[in-house]
Amino acid sequence: MTSTNEAYWNLRGLMISYGIAALLVLSYLWAPTRMLWDGLDRHIALGLNSMVQTSYTEQMFWAFANLRIFDYIAAFILLGVLIAYVMRGQNAPRDVRIARSILVCVLLLVLVAITREFLFKDVSRDSPSLVLEPFTMLSEHTPLNPKDHSTQSFPGDHATVVATFTFLLWFFAGRRYGLVSAVFATFFVLPRLVSGAHWFTDAIIGGVVTALVVVPLVVYTPVQDILTRGLVSGMHRLKGRSGAESGHPSHGLRRHD
Repeated sequence: MTSTNEAYWNLRGLMISYGIAALLVLSYLWAPTRMLWDGLDRHIALGLNSMVQTSYTEQMFWAFANLRIFDYIAAFILLGVLIAYVMRGQNAPRDVRIARSILVCVLLLVLVAITREFLFKDVSRDSPSLVLEPFTMLSEHTPLNPKDHSTQSFPGDHATVVATFTFLLWFFAGRRYGLVSAVFATFFVLPRLVSGAHWFTDAIIGGVVTALVVVPLVVYTPVQDILTRGLVSGMHRLKGRSGAESGHPSHGLRRHD
C-alpha cells in the first residue's frame, strides 16, 4: 500500500462488498432461508443465555459487560489499536497514518449516525429476552442494571460500530490491525447476545451488512483519497506555520513517494 492511496474506483471491491451484503439480505428476506436464520437466532440466543442460568459469577460478569462503563472500556481498547497503528504502522509515513486514523474516527461517527438516525430509526423488533422462554434476565438476577432487553433491537448498535471500525481500520491500516480489531469486535458484541438484548441477525444482518454497504462508498471510491490528502496537506501547512511563528522557517515539505 502506498503512502497515500491513489485516487481510484475499486469496482471489484464494491461488487464483492455489495454482493455479500445482497446475499445476506436476500437470504434473510426469502422465506425458506429466513426459517434457517430464525432457527439460528433461537439456537444462539438460548445457547449463550444458558451460560448464565445457574452461575452467579457468570451472571455478574456478563451483567457488567452490558453496562455503559464496559462500552467505554471497549472504545478505549479499540482506540488503543488505532494509536498503535499511528505509532508503529509500517504501510505509510506517520502523517498519512495520522490522517487515516482521524478519518476512521470521523467516518465512524458520521456513518453510524446516518444509519441509526435515518436508515433504521423507526425499525421495531423485540429482543430475544422478550420473546423466548425460559430466559434468564440478568437485570433480575444481579444488583446491576444491565441492558438485557429492547423493543428496537435491530440493528445491533454495537455490531454496527465495531464492524464499521474494523472494516475502516482493515482498509487503512492493513490486515494485521484489521484482524486484531476483528477479534476485539467479536468479544464486544457477545455481551448483548448473552443477555438477550439482541438477536444474532441484529448483529449480522443489521450491523455487518450496514458496514458492508456504507464503508465501501468511502474506501472503494476517490472519497478516502481526497480526504486523506486534504488532511495531510492541512497538517503540513500547520507545521510550516508553526515553524515560521517559532522563528524556524520551514524549508519545504518533504514529498513521500
